[in-house]
Amino acid sequence: KPLYIVGTQRDVGKTTFCIGLIHALKERGLSVGYTKPLGQRVQTVGGQPVHDDALVVSQAMNLDAAESTSMVVPLTRGRVEKEIYDLHAPELAEKIIEVCHRLSADNDIVVIEGMGHVGMGSCLKLSAADIARLVGAKALLLSGGGIGRTIDDIALCATFLTARGADLIGTVVNKVWPEKYRRVSEATTKGLDNIGIRSFGTVPFEKMLASPTVGQVAQQIGGEILCGKGALSNRVGTIIVAAMEPDHMVPYLKERVLVITPGDRTDNILAILSTHILDRYSQPASGIVLTGGFRPTGKVMSLLAGCDLPTMLCHEDTYTLAAKLRGMTFKITPDDKQRISAAMRLVNEYVNVKGILDALRE
Repeated sequence: KPLYIVGTQRDVGKTTFCIGLIHALKERGLSVGYTKPLGQRVQTVGGQPVHDDALVVSQAMNLDAAESTSMVVPLTRGRVEKEIYDLHAPELAEKIIEVCHRLSADNDIVVIEGMGHVGMGSCLKLSAADIARLVGAKALLLSGGGIGRTIDDIALCATFLTARGADLIGTVVNKVWPEKYRRVSEATTKGLDNIGIRSFGTVPFEKMLASPTVGQVAQQIGGEILCGKGALSNRVGTIIVAAMEPDHMVPYLKERVLVITPGDRTDNILAILSTHILDRYSQPASGIVLTGGFRPTGKVMSLLAGCDLPTMLCHEDTYTLAAKLRGMTFKITPDDKQRISAAMRLVNEYVNVKGILDALRE
């Protein structure tokens, strides 16, 4: 049967998990199809609506691009409201069924990635439960890490899925803090068993999967790259706002920090450059974001240009930009080999893939 990957909440790591799972299935000699039939982040490729996540999975896993990236129901801005007043649920469902059946005919297994959380799409009668039932897929719930809240979220979502006729095989708990891993793994496995839900694994949080590159940050905030283009692959460990004096800022320059500072704070820029040059092997800074639209001139710009530290310019003020970055989720990208490899390794090490396959055969 097809396997529908659904989340208890948004951003629990569904796309990353799909990459790891597809890799594990292919390693077992299975041909795998993939689709994400509904989505809101739509772009056009070759005249066809495509979801960002589907492009990533397709390219990372070398899947058939036409089949894997085609978005059956693109939910562009305003479409949901329009559909509510003129609902075409049967026609939309038929399109999804057709794509899933075509993929099933060509592959040993089809992985279907859900949108957001289990209830999304309910307004169009196309929730995860509805689609899983319509295409004859079994559902696997992916949840964030924790104990009480995690079990409660899974229980709530499981009730929704089964009430709407979906066949839930179990769950995987994702993004568990490493220092709490053993305690959380044992407690959630037991707690889920108490309510009749099977756990197929507990996956630890890996910082790399939440760490974008400087280039990804620049792309998402629309920053103008002033210099350091050759080092845009630098990984961002943490982000700080350097509005303080240089002697107070320097102690924070560690662990691949991305520094946000006003473009006219020459003292801070020079302090960052000095630290980077003196301690370049440990890479205390991964990049600089200059705010306010203030472009360094003269000697400062020359020093920046002669350094391999990526520096970008933004026109927002420091507070606005920092708030924007705090609210951003940096999705995995097809060229991010490190995060793709990490996703594959985590599923192989911590997920009971054989158990999932056995449940699909039942």
